[in-house]
Amino acid sequence: MYCACIYVTHMNSVKTEMENEIKKVRVKDLVLNPINPRTIKDEKFKQLKKSISEFPEMLAARPIVVNSKMEVLGGNMRLRAMLDLGIEYANVVVTNFTDEQQAEFIIKDNLSFGEWDWDALANEWDTEKLQDWGLDIPSYAQYDEEEKEASKKDATDSLRAKFIVPPFSILDTRQGYWQDRKRAWREIIGDNGESRENKLFTSPPTNPVSKKLQESGGVSLLDPVLSETICHWFAVPNGTAFDCFAGDSVFGYVAAYTGQKFTGIELRQEQADLNAARVAGMSAQYICDDGQNVCNHIEPESQDLFFSCPPYFDLEVYSDLENDASNQGSYPDFLQILKNAFTGAIKCLKPNRFAVVVVGDIRDKNGFYRCFPDDIKAIFKEQGVLFYSDLILIEVIGTGALRASKQMGNRKPVKCHQNVLVFYKGDPTKIKSIYPKIEIPETDGSQDVEL
Repeated sequence: MYCACIYVTHMNSVKTEMENEIKKVRVKDLVLNPINPRTIKDEKFKQLKKSISEFPEMLAARPIVVNSKMEVLGGNMRLRAMLDLGIEYANVVVTNFTDEQQAEFIIKDNLSFGEWDWDALANEWDTEKLQDWGLDIPSYAQYDEEEKEASKKDATDSLRAKFIVPPFSILDTRQGYWQDRKRAWREIIGDNGESRENKLFTSPPTNPVSKKLQESGGVSLLDPVLSETICHWFAVPNGTAFDCFAGDSVFGYVAAYTGQKFTGIELRQEQADLNAARVAGMSAQYICDDGQNVCNHIEPESQDLFFSCPPYFDLEVYSDLENDASNQGSYPDFLQILKNAFTGAIKCLKPNRFAVVVVGDIRDKNGFYRCFPDDIKAIFKEQGVLFYSDLILIEVIGTGALRASKQMGNRKPVKCHQNVLVFYKGDPTKIKSIYPKIEIPETDGSQDVEL
C-alpha cells in the first residue's frame, strides 16, 4: 500500500518533516495546481473515477499532498476525480516546502520508479481483467507502431488546428481535411472559373496543352485553402494585400474574409467586373488595367502583403489582348511583362513584408523545362527582395492517372505540384517584432468555414 512515508524514500533531496499527521479536509477547500505537468486522457480519467468508486480505500492509502495554501502538490488527478464524484472530504498531508522544494516534489511525484513485469502479468493474471482495471497491455511491435502513429496524428492535428495546415514545406492538398475545407470555401466564394470556361484563346495555338484546355473547358483556379494559409502565415493582421495578376476572385475574397484590405489588378474587363461583383460589400476592390501599371493605382510602400499567381506563359491563353502576358509570342517577351509588373509591385510593398508567388515550371516546345520558378526568383533578387521559404504544393492527381502511361513513353512523369515561393523585403530579424503569434479564430481552425 502507498502511504505518506513513501514520499520521503523518493525525495532524497527534499529535506522535510513528513511525520505530519494526515488531516481530513473538505475537498472544495483544495486548489488544483495550475502548473501541474501531468495530464490524463478522458478514458483513463473515467477508469480512475471507477477505481475510486469501487475502492475508496485508495484515497486513505494515498493522501493528497498540499502546501500551506492548500494548493495540491501531489494528487491533482485524484482531486479532479473526487470533485466529479461528489466526495466531500479528502485525506491530505500539509507540507512546509520552500518554493524550490515544491517544484522538485511536483516533478518527482510524477516519476515512475518501477516497471511492470509483462511476462508475469501474461502468465499469472487475467489479461482481460487487467485491461478492465485500466492497465494498457502492449502487443509488442504492433503496440509500438500504433503508439507512434497515434502520436504523429495527435501532433499533426494540433498543428493543423493552430496553423490551418501543418507548417511544413510540403502542402498536401490531397488530404481529407484540405479537401473538406476547399469545398466549403468554394460554396462560399462561388468562383468555379466559369468566366474563363470555353473562353481560352489559342490564336495561334502555341501550346497544345492550351488547345486541350480550350476544348475541354477546363481552367486552373487558385486553391482557397492555400490562399487562406498565406493570409494567416504571411499577412499582417488587418493589413493590406494586393495582386497585379488577379485573374480570379479567390484570393481577393479570402483576403478580405480574413481581415485584409485587398486590391487586385486584372487586365480583362469582364473578369475584373465579375471579381468585383463577388466581393461586393467586402474590403476588396478589382481594377481593370495592365498589371504593369500597378504603381498607377497603389501608393509606394503602402501594402503589407504581395501575392500573385501569374500566367504560366502560353499554358493557358486568357485573351487576345496585345499586352496579355499569356498571349506573347516568345518566352522572353512574356517574362519581361512579369518583370515589369513585379518590379512595380515591389515598390508598392512596405519594407519588412512578405511577397508570395505561386508558380509551376513550364516546358518549351522541345519538352525541356524553362526554369520558370528560377526566373521569378531572379526578378525579385534583382530588386533586393530575397528568397525566404520554398514551399511545395502537392495537387490531387485527378486526370493525371489517364495521362501517365502516354507521358512515360517520353519518360515524363506527370507533374502534380506547384511551387509557392516566399520572398521577404527587408530585415528578417524584425519579423518577430512585426508579425504576432499566429492565432487562428475558432471558426477558421475547424474544417467548417463559416461567414
